[in-house]
Amino acid sequence: MTGAVSTPWASVGGRARRGRPTPPGPRRPRSEWIDWFIASDPGFNRLRMALQVVVSIGAALLAERLFVDLTGALQQPLTDALPATVAAQVAAGNHAMLVMSMMVGAMVCMMATFAAPMAPSVGRLYLTILLMPVPMIAGLAIGLATGAHRALALALLTAILAGGAYLRRFGPWGFFGGQLLFMGDFMGFFLGSRVDFSTIKWLAPEVCVGAVVAAAAQLILFHPSRRRTLRRLRRSFASRARALVDTALDVLDDPSDRRAQRRLARRTVRLNETALMVDAALGTPGALPGGLTARHLHQVVFDAEQALSNMARFTATLARLGLDRDDRALVRMALTAVGTHDAVGARDAAAKLSDRLHDLPAASTSDDVSRHRRVILHRFATSVTDWSQSAGEPLRDLAADDDQEFTSSVQLVGGWLPGSTLVSASASNERGPRRIDRVRLAPNVRVAIQIGVAVSGAIVLGSLLSERRFYWAVIAAFVTFMGANNALEQVRKGLLRVFGTLVGVFIGSLLAHAIGHHTDLAILTVLVAIGLGIYLLRISYAFMVVGITVMVSQMYVQLGEYSDFLLRLRLEETAIGAAVAIVTVLVVFPLRSWQVVRVAARAHAEAVRDLADGALRRVTGDCADAELRAAARTLDGAHQTLVAALRPLRGVPGPGSDVHRGLRSAADASVHRARMMLRESGRIVAGATGGDGLRPDAERLDAARDRLSVSLQAIADALTEDHRASDQVYTRSASLFDVIATGRADADQLTPEQLLLRDARLLDESMAAFAAAADLQVRALDAAALNAE
Repeated sequence: MTGAVSTPWASVGGRARRGRPTPPGPRRPRSEWIDWFIASDPGFNRLRMALQVVVSIGAALLAERLFVDLTGALQQPLTDALPATVAAQVAAGNHAMLVMSMMVGAMVCMMATFAAPMAPSVGRLYLTILLMPVPMIAGLAIGLATGAHRALALALLTAILAGGAYLRRFGPWGFFGGQLLFMGDFMGFFLGSRVDFSTIKWLAPEVCVGAVVAAAAQLILFHPSRRRTLRRLRRSFASRARALVDTALDVLDDPSDRRAQRRLARRTVRLNETALMVDAALGTPGALPGGLTARHLHQVVFDAEQALSNMARFTATLARLGLDRDDRALVRMALTAVGTHDAVGARDAAAKLSDRLHDLPAASTSDDVSRHRRVILHRFATSVTDWSQSAGEPLRDLAADDDQEFTSSVQLVGGWLPGSTLVSASASNERGPRRIDRVRLAPNVRVAIQIGVAVSGAIVLGSLLSERRFYWAVIAAFVTFMGANNALEQVRKGLLRVFGTLVGVFIGSLLAHAIGHHTDLAILTVLVAIGLGIYLLRISYAFMVVGITVMVSQMYVQLGEYSDFLLRLRLEETAIGAAVAIVTVLVVFPLRSWQVVRVAARAHAEAVRDLADGALRRVTGDCADAELRAAARTLDGAHQTLVAALRPLRGVPGPGSDVHRGLRSAADASVHRARMMLRESGRIVAGATGGDGLRPDAERLDAARDRLSVSLQAIADALTEDHRASDQVYTRSASLFDVIATGRADADQLTPEQLLLRDARLLDESMAAFAAAADLQVRALDAAALNAE
């Protein structure tokens, strides 16, 4: 590690000296492992959820056990008059009912944990938790009442699952209400062979006990604090910044290391992800320490993230182009200074690099590669300078100067960036260009139909394998639709379900034989398995399935029903359910991933247009800074969404993989170039070189800007509902910006004006590649494309 990277943002929440918040020294992590741990989990969202599940479930298990001990709920009396064999059967039955009572409380607590990040307010959060017993008890009543009538019970189970999917239209309450109704119905159906309907008088209080425990755990240990959330996100931002600089040094030292290059690209995206999450946290009331404003801190973190990302990208480019010994030493010196939060050292290294470029004769950079290297070295130096300026300044108290309300343009879902959730919902409501994509349905209606078909098929085929254990196929089919928003995501989740079950069967079998009937050790094993599954869930759903399978194996040991054959049967039933779900999403009103990508690519093109247009208008005084920063954050969000939408296409045989590579590469480049246009336009407005900037060229610049905006809008139009992309044309505009650049007196200089025009040309180049990947026609290509940065 190079040490602790800090940014002005890292000082949020620091101590105030003489009444003014100032950046304290960066908190150096105890070890690289701890720093990696902080960087891997922005805001500790995954860790908090895992801990909340473990603590609340553990407390619920204890509370349910105490409730049963105090009330004798669902327990048969044991007397000395009973024969030994009968007494053993009664004791085994009582233990089984105790296990089921504890499972009821655990299910409520797990659902409460997942519901917490989706609540729009603290009051709604606790109201949601305390109301959870209502749909679950209703489901229990339905399951117990119909358990003796198999056909009716299965029909109602299918209807409840499909209806629960439809209830998603009512937001988190509808979603979790449908989930709890199904869980209650399933539990009632499962218990129907053991108890009668009268046991609802005990099951209902046990559900309520679970809800009270979940609310208490949330209030006492995991009460949401917006200020603490912001502080945790700040730590993650600083850790991810350190990781980015370290990886940039690795790439500089070994340009041939492909893994380091991919790691640098991933960490650049992750830094941007954390910055967006910070931005969303800034938009919540009560998140800021006193004396600071959201608008100012938004600008601080925006500038810091942009400078760090630019440094990383320019380092990668310089490593590919090759550097002489002196230039490489200065680049390394600058990165090392940034890595140790040495603002003075970073500024000195950048100044030395700029002086070398200034003293370099123009004749020595006559070839294209040398000119390109000179531009990138200059931009690297200015990025380091930008970072050093912001890192060396204390945070200012702008509360008296800035009374404008800050509204974040970033929207989170469950505490995370939305991924493909929102764009998939939009795609579901649109008609695609192909006949197979012509059906337009609300997303909840589409999913409700698909779940109804998949669950019906899983019931039929699962019952053929095992009339008693068919529900594993049903659950596998159902969960394929949870958290997966389109066909390829659902296929992937179904496959991960089978793979996770396979691994879980192996681990669960080993643990079941090792632990046996030691109840306390079994409970500890379940808590650890579920905690790890939840913590690793966002890395891969397979981890969660492994944890659940281990839990199921321990539960059946406690019920006295465990066997290796039972776990193999679970794997077979799971495979049936996943296969049925996969066939369903590919055949029954499929929401194809390419349709989702179309919508995401359209939003990306529109966001690029808005930012590029605003940056060019800014130099003529026609666009405010706040509007541009909001447009930049909108572009960042649209890019993250496009990356999420493209992810299922990665590695898929056929044209899908080519689409993924083409769109992703062009989209990455376009974001970088649009943000560089934003930066250079700011330098022009700030009068970095004096003079009139681009005002003398305003008329020609407006014509070129209009041409670029029209071309970018053509991409959006081509990807609009009912349009065929191949019928639309993207017209290049780079030559218009080139005419302006070559006609200026500073044509051979690295001025902000020239760099802005260069960025506009490069943006047109990357968006032309984007248009081609989206199947548009591209016309008037420049004869000699400029090298990509």
